[in-house]
Amino acid sequence: MAFLKTAEVAVSHLGFDLSGEACVNRWQEKIRTASLRVGNVSTNLIDQASDLLGGVFDPSEYLLTHATIVASVDVYEPSGVKVGSFQEGGFRVNRKYPDFRIKRGCDRYINNNLDAWSRPVLLASYPTFVGGHNFVEHVQIEDLSKGRIIDAVARDIGESVYVDILIATALKHRDLVASIKNGKMSTLSMGCTVDGTSCTQCGHWAADETEMCPHVRNLKGNIFFDKQGRRHRVAELCGHESIKPHGGVQFIEASWVGTPAFTGAVLRNVLEPSEETKLRAAAILSEPPAQWDADARRKAASPDLYLGNDILGQWGDEDEGEDSAPAKDTPPLKELEDDLTTYMLDRIRKRVQDEMGKGGEPEPGPEVPTTTNETVMKEGVAKLYQASLSTLVRTASSDVSLLNGVATLNQSLGIEIPVPVYRAVLKAGGTDQYTDLKRFLRACHRALGRQPSLVEAKTMVRLGKMLSQRKAGDSRSKE
Repeated sequence: MAFLKTAEVAVSHLGFDLSGEACVNRWQEKIRTASLRVGNVSTNLIDQASDLLGGVFDPSEYLLTHATIVASVDVYEPSGVKVGSFQEGGFRVNRKYPDFRIKRGCDRYINNNLDAWSRPVLLASYPTFVGGHNFVEHVQIEDLSKGRIIDAVARDIGESVYVDILIATALKHRDLVASIKNGKMSTLSMGCTVDGTSCTQCGHWAADETEMCPHVRNLKGNIFFDKQGRRHRVAELCGHESIKPHGGVQFIEASWVGTPAFTGAVLRNVLEPSEETKLRAAAILSEPPAQWDADARRKAASPDLYLGNDILGQWGDEDEGEDSAPAKDTPPLKELEDDLTTYMLDRIRKRVQDEMGKGGEPEPGPEVPTTTNETVMKEGVAKLYQASLSTLVRTASSDVSLLNGVATLNQSLGIEIPVPVYRAVLKAGGTDQYTDLKRFLRACHRALGRQPSLVEAKTMVRLGKMLSQRKAGDSRSKE
């Protein structure tokens, strides 16, 4: 088992463009050279870029952006702790590793989702950024990828390790590129999978959400005091350095998101290569991408990381230039909406055609209401919609992928369901885990952190039933 972590980072846009040798030198000399203190950085870059992008890399076809995306914490083993399984405070703690407490001086490097990465884990795992897709709003459909993460480096600043990534966004995505350059698309969010996390208060190891201790489940972010009276925060420490080869962490993507959430990782530069740069492309890219583990726990995070603008001084003075030309007045997510609509409706249409070709009617899928009006869709679209839901239930590989698919479909059709509703259902699990719907809704209420509206409650029940249907389908397929 494993789960997802994400970390949104507010972009600090420096407002200058670089081209030609200047762009190459900026990354090579200022970023990659500095990173040599922390690990081996290959200079064989062009082959990797070509492999990742599916052809000879042409810098003039991409917008290159540099972001500081994540930072490390230092950990220690509290005195008198024991490893193993034991009862503590009415809960059976499974303390797998003794070094689970974060040093007080590193508290500011815990992200706003209260996730953290130890220094050894981050140094082992940061190369897995290379090859990750560049999405918008974490819509993880490869056909909708906007580019790739083509380099990742780590640099030791003393009290922490910062990880910088170089992202290539295809210029053909004009609205997105314009929004990045003018600051409308102002946030990056990394995504990673983790094999498990340790609670920084009790040290309990959880391989997925169902195994979380009461501290992480109910008190994450709260303050506690150790036996010496020192102040700490309840957080999740991702992976462990003893897990090979990458500390139990795989970084898988970086998404452009419209609303700032994670104030730590900052976009450093926008690098615009010219024709001249083609001759120097070998100085921009890095080693072959690491393999992604199929079995992992996905994590995501939000703001308040800390990194702020103090990071700007790490590379010396920055040269400022003219602001980018204003983009046309297009919403930053318009291109994503158009892509999603085309992609999902094509899939729905093909699915219905396949069903009809077999001489049958499309299988009805579970209904999921909108937050405004359940009768908005016309009858024909409703049939396509329900058929597509049924397909998602049968084909989703996990609860996360099922709800991601439902959310993508809903967004493409203009069905507005708040993101926290999906997250609450994912945390609560399927309705089959509860003796009745009241208990299921109470679990959703706790996960949501507030009383859901009547429409939200109905939505949660239907989504919960879909999770149960997917699980039942998995069981039947294994028989």
